[in-house]
Amino acid sequence: MTRTKPFLCACLGSVLVFGTSGTLAQAPAPPPQGPGLLQPQQQQGFEATGQLPANYTPEEAAAVALVKRLIDTTNTKDLAAHMALVDDNVIHRGDPVEALGHGARGYCSAYGFIRSNAWVRLDELYAVGGPSETLVLHKRTDINNPAGLEGSLGGYPVEVAVLARVRNGKLIEWYDAPIARVGFAGPGNSRPPGGMRVPEVCAKYPVAQAGQAPVAPRGGGPPQVHPVAAPPGFGMLGYGVAKIESRFNPGEAAAAQAVRGWFAAWQAGNPLLLGAFVDQSMDFRPTPTSELVKGRDALLRSVCATMGGQLNLTGLHVIGDYFQTMVIARWDRIDAAGTRTRMGSFFRVRNGLIVEWMDTPLAGAAPVTANPNSAACQTVTTTLAAFPPAPAAPPAVAQPPR
Repeated sequence: MTRTKPFLCACLGSVLVFGTSGTLAQAPAPPPQGPGLLQPQQQQGFEATGQLPANYTPEEAAAVALVKRLIDTTNTKDLAAHMALVDDNVIHRGDPVEALGHGARGYCSAYGFIRSNAWVRLDELYAVGGPSETLVLHKRTDINNPAGLEGSLGGYPVEVAVLARVRNGKLIEWYDAPIARVGFAGPGNSRPPGGMRVPEVCAKYPVAQAGQAPVAPRGGGPPQVHPVAAPPGFGMLGYGVAKIESRFNPGEAAAAQAVRGWFAAWQAGNPLLLGAFVDQSMDFRPTPTSELVKGRDALLRSVCATMGGQLNLTGLHVIGDYFQTMVIARWDRIDAAGTRTRMGSFFRVRNGLIVEWMDTPLAGAAPVTANPNSAACQTVTTTLAAFPPAPAAPPAVAQPPR
């Protein structure tokens, strides 16, 4: 398969690096040296955009192995082995238009590839992790039912960005997002998670919340899966773990700049500048265990009390295209006493604006001092009072027939 971008290939245990980074106009201080960072590569914002597998932390190496095993068991259609890697309380979402789902039963229902004739290929992979948990951002190409079999896509490849959170050797969160437009669904979280049906083969797996009774499958049993050979060029070899910034596509470049702007505004304690980088209807999670909260105004009210102070952005990894891009970042939160907390962040970006965000500690708990009376919060209160939300549209009135 011909590649047009520089990449680092993890092939049969050897590592080949293609491409070099651009020069910096001004020599910065040396970047942080540490596990998981690609050295000495530097980028415009001084943070690493690629990785060397040899520099993975133990937790990152284990999480990468788990993700590869998830891909393998998808293609071998080994449901039991696949679900053995999934936490009983996994958070899942097969598409950004869905609400968050909870529990292994829902994940099994939503992750239909393993019960179909679809094949998936791992194209890119980046890990940001530590003792608490690891974020793995990877790009997957799906062949949704190869040509000649059932299925409306008939073998058409779909490129997907995937976020996996891994803790204690289990998948605790799974997000899929097509990076090019597929289907006709609009933005927002409007669909229930995992569809409306629990296949019989998934009914034995637990749910995370009470009251989620399985629905009887259609047709009296699980779907038939035909033995199909992988399409030419599919497999585990050749996935990229390094992508220099000069080779970002326009969607990835815009997403990287939006995330850099987010961190700059956060460190400056400027909530209005932060708001300039996010979509008005964005989704966010105040903690990794929270449900989604919607809206830029709600975000600014939520974060203003903790904005400001020193931070150090050391890694930025992006996967996307013209429709949307997913980003994971590695950074240090530094308190007034100089104590560093290793952090990871997830962003989803569309049209150059952040439409989803979540922070998570990578090592230990993140000590945060909140000040609801801070200057940032006073700015948010004053600004939002001056720009009240638009009134809700009145319900549509049926027109009499003519």
